[in-house]
Amino acid sequence: MFSDAGPDFRWVGNENGIAGDPCWATLNAKGRYPGGSSEGLTSGERPGTDWIPAECDVSIRPGWFYHAKEDGRVKTPAQLLDIYYKSVGRGACLNLNIPPDRRGRIHDEDVASLHEFHRILQATFARNVAEQAALKPSNVRGQSKEYAAENLLRKRRARYWSTDDNVTTPELILEFTHPVTFNVISLREYLPLGQRVEAFSVDQWQNGSWVEVAKGTSIGNHRLLRGDYVTTDKVRLRIAQAPVCPALCEFGLFAEPTASK
Repeated sequence: MFSDAGPDFRWVGNENGIAGDPCWATLNAKGRYPGGSSEGLTSGERPGTDWIPAECDVSIRPGWFYHAKEDGRVKTPAQLLDIYYKSVGRGACLNLNIPPDRRGRIHDEDVASLHEFHRILQATFARNVAEQAALKPSNVRGQSKEYAAENLLRKRRARYWSTDDNVTTPELILEFTHPVTFNVISLREYLPLGQRVEAFSVDQWQNGSWVEVAKGTSIGNHRLLRGDYVTTDKVRLRIAQAPVCPALCEFGLFAEPTASK
């Protein structure tokens, strides 16, 4: 069920398809719906009383309906990718409007843009280079295999890496036998335990020392960080702030096809 602020999910507060950074899935819902205040919808609220994740709505065209005069103003694959990383990549749902033309079909311009958008996404996430690494966590909960760091690479979100209760800012080092290249970092939290991480950073090993390449706040269902291409043989994930021990079920490193940049 949907209104500006729930009860099941919330409008993100704009029609640009872009979530806030951070974008918490929680919100103080009391008295907000129907037709309540739009304050806090874009970034959510932490702490929040209710789990009401954001939905980002946007049209592939300037407006919500088909107009022939807008055939040359369809969003490009690059624009759609930017929206994807700022919506899905911030833990929200992307609701992309694609209006039928006067034939009752999707116009060729829209189709061409969507096909290329899809091709780039498929090529980007086809291979997680993190799977080639040896994982060295600073801590594993109870030293148990049930909470091993390898759970981050198994594509089974029912398993996760976690730490002892008193270890809220752990580190995880990925060591490769040869340099790897990536420009997209993917993280997911184990949602049955909520959003725990409040700040994190990712570093590369460069010229004998660690150099930060990305950082963020909220993770939640999915966090994607897209930046410059990095080539290194060692990567470090640092949980910088969390009220309780983290519970992460995915850590991925991916490379976009270079023609999309």
